[in-house]
Amino acid sequence: MNNSSKRILLIIPEVANADHLRDLLREQGWEVDQRSIMEAFPLPECDTYEVVAIEPSLNSEAEILTILEHCPEYNSATVLPILRNATPQGVINLIRIGVVDVLLAPFSDHEFIETVNRVAGHKNLYLENLTYSDELEKANRDLRESLNILRMDQIAGRQVQKSLLPSSPLSHGDYLVSHRIIPSLYLSGDFVGYNVVLDRFLIFYLADVSGHGASSAFVTILLRFILKRILRRHTYNNDLKSLSRAPEGFMEHVNRQMMATGLEKHLTMFAGAIDLETNMLRYSVAAQMPMPIFLAGHDARFLPGRGKPIGMFEDAKWEIEEIALPETFSIHMVSDGLLETLPGKSLEAKEAFLLQTTAEFGDDHEQLCEKLGLNDVGDISDDVSILSVTRRSKP
Repeated sequence: MNNSSKRILLIIPEVANADHLRDLLREQGWEVDQRSIMEAFPLPECDTYEVVAIEPSLNSEAEILTILEHCPEYNSATVLPILRNATPQGVINLIRIGVVDVLLAPFSDHEFIETVNRVAGHKNLYLENLTYSDELEKANRDLRESLNILRMDQIAGRQVQKSLLPSSPLSHGDYLVSHRIIPSLYLSGDFVGYNVVLDRFLIFYLADVSGHGASSAFVTILLRFILKRILRRHTYNNDLKSLSRAPEGFMEHVNRQMMATGLEKHLTMFAGAIDLETNMLRYSVAAQMPMPIFLAGHDARFLPGRGKPIGMFEDAKWEIEEIALPETFSIHMVSDGLLETLPGKSLEAKEAFLLQTTAEFGDDHEQLCEKLGLNDVGDISDDVSILSVTRRSKP
């Protein structure tokens, strides 16, 4: 504390005692303004004092209250009552009305100086805390404003991401393709894509980017443009030969793009292509878990296949699986975030529930979503998505 700031207002009825206390304070570097009870009120500006020390007449609380009302506690001076013949209840009452400390007579010179310094330190500590609180409140306001801007950016980003998703459902001949994505945040690391190319090939994929939020959402947008560019080239060239081999080379192409970005992101994916003329399904798997469920009649089973995640190994290759499709079937692809919402303690129990529910309700995408609990899912720690491809023979 600087000497220039060590100011005290001393209100003591007995002049001799007041003079003695004044001299003690001055020896300690205090600047003392000494007044009697009669001339103390109205008080001067209290914020010019570190401490207002007052010995009230007859231990009256009214004079203390007057000072506290004129000098709101902690905002200006700190009041130090000097009490003679004090009762415990009287001290308690003073503490309740806002007094920080009291000095009970008789007291030594050392006790007096020590108490004054302690009370002054209390005020200085409060003023420091008040400054800190003001700075903290400003920081909180700035943080709330930044969070609001971020939230608005996230909402806008979500709208952009949703606009890049295909329209659901997509109906083409006997086929119906539907999807549902539930992000854990505004933006999702899950993404789906599907389209009918040259009126013959149904191309589709489900991807789950590591993490979630803006960086993962950026990768999903990159995926969308990669697929769109590939399909545009094959469509423009009427390249039936290449499309008949889809999704051959697709995983490798995405992997090269991911490695080139340097985003240190990886993703799992299931990519499939159905030749609507030959009723053949070709697909490749990049560490997708759980595997897509193939439903024919009431027989639900996981499709075979395996492969490394995309974005981790430069020279990775992905094999193509091929199966002939029956007249009626469904393929349901889900992200691993769904597993966290399913009943069961083990992975085996969750997968068994998924198979059983799909076997019973998998011929209808919306009903399957309802039975899997996606219509009323609460807070989730990971994105949840489902993509369904269904073929129903027309009578």
